[in-house]
Amino acid sequence: ETVGRFFACTRCENLKSLEGAPERVEWQFSCKLCPKLESLKGGPKYVGGFFDCSECPKLTSLEGAPEIMKKGGFDCTHCPNLVSLEGAPKKINGIITKKSRSYFKCGGCDKLKNLKGAPEIVNGYFSCSRCPNLISLEGAPKKVGMQFYCTSCPNLHSLDGIGKVKGEIVSYL
Repeated sequence: ETVGRFFACTRCENLKSLEGAPERVEWQFSCKLCPKLESLKGGPKYVGGFFDCSECPKLTSLEGAPEIMKKGGFDCTHCPNLVSLEGAPKKINGIITKKSRSYFKCGGCDKLKNLKGAPEIVNGYFSCSRCPNLISLEGAPKKVGMQFYCTSCPNLHSLDGIGKVKGEIVSYL
């Protein structure tokens, strides 16, 4: 099943699974703020623009996320039990303009210790800021088209692992 522009199951307090979601969403899919959502399995295989699964406290993995984001971005911020980025999209292609940047955001994920499973390429910006237990950038994207943010990560002591960044690297080590 295909949804033309937008599919949202945001703030569904009892949603535990994405089973039955459309396979294809042409622009934006949002399942943010679902306190009982445990998995992205069953979610769309293709999202043309933006995928937002932020603020889902029971989410522990990104398995089931779309493999490639053609445009837009992916947001899994503030998922306090996310222990791995495995399953994240491999590429965040996106169209970069002054008004619209592609991105991958995994900031505020308290249990992330490294970036294994992060996208290999993010044409816009990448942010892993405010991850208090992040100790390594191992697995960071090989290429970031704009900024790479890793601010407010108190246990991060090295920038080893960052690939090629066309723009700025913003960190406070």
